[in-house]
Amino acid sequence: MSAVLFHPRADGDQDEIYRWTVANWGEGKAAAYITGLHAHLERLAQLPGLWRPLSRRLTVLIETDEPIYVSRYRMHYVFFRRLHEGRLGVLRLIDVRRDMPRKLRRELIQMARDPLQ
Repeated sequence: MSAVLFHPRADGDQDEIYRWTVANWGEGKAAAYITGLHAHLERLAQLPGLWRPLSRRLTVLIETDEPIYVSRYRMHYVFFRRLHEGRLGVLRLIDVRRDMPRKLRRELIQMARDPLQ
């Protein structure tokens, strides 16, 4: 069993990243980026000391008491939380150039409440 589980939106983000990278850099670069992303996520799942909690100001805005963590992989922020059995639940993969506070508030409010099992 994988140590990482993707929320449907994060899975869609991954597809979008792949398509964009294929269109702009080619299939080889896209495959390498996604492979590297998965290696990064597996490493995070094994090493919780690398996790950085999302700012308390943002978790208050999205009205959740459950910790949400963030990590950066190259050009994307990875937002995730701890699941049962030590698994990592990936909530979103967001390009570093986006308006983070607005994007997070709008999208993580609902997702923080969704059960990822």
